[in-house]
Amino acid sequence: MELIRAESVVKRQGHQFKLGPVDLALSSGEVLGILGDHGAGKTTLLRLIWGFLRPDQGTVSVFHLQPHLNQLSVRQRAGYLSASPNFDVCLTVRRHIQFISQFYDGWNEATVEILLDRFRIDAGTCVRELSESAKIKLALISAAGHNPFLLLLDDPMARLDALARKEIPEFLRALASERGTGVVVSAERSSDLSQWTDSTLTLIDGRIQE
Repeated sequence: MELIRAESVVKRQGHQFKLGPVDLALSSGEVLGILGDHGAGKTTLLRLIWGFLRPDQGTVSVFHLQPHLNQLSVRQRAGYLSASPNFDVCLTVRRHIQFISQFYDGWNEATVEILLDRFRIDAGTCVRELSESAKIKLALISAAGHNPFLLLLDDPMARLDALARKEIPEFLRALASERGTGVVVSAERSSDLSQWTDSTLTLIDGRIQE
């Protein structure tokens, strides 16, 4: 099943930066890496797919819908992890998850419990007490708790410790192969993507490197 299709997409940000034109497609069970330096356009592309932004030219289709016009429908079936996840650090992990669950009709408590156990996160711990790697894992659990068909991850590897750099790719590959989840993940370093993505798109100053 086709999850994403972008055709001749262009997005301008201010007077200095232009992303595109970009063409890409993603089907169920595929893992696509987006590689590029800071400022290359990775976040802009992910925000276009998520529906935070609308293209200036071209079309973006997610589940055969325009994401900026169908944000609720897309987000009930997709998950997004931003480059800088925000938390109410006064909450426990459990309370944070309960808050996030309100936004998803298909929230699955069993899935969340499995992931908390897999990533060794105690639900009674205050978010402020978590390591940086554990916070990224919690953000990933929050994005995946409704068993989405698509996950969009903005540079999740940047703040992970060595163990998490192995655990998270293994988890995402398992989602892709066992559940058919499509994954789009960005990174600045090729070493963070090259061993586990099916294909990689490289952006340089907003343009795809051929």
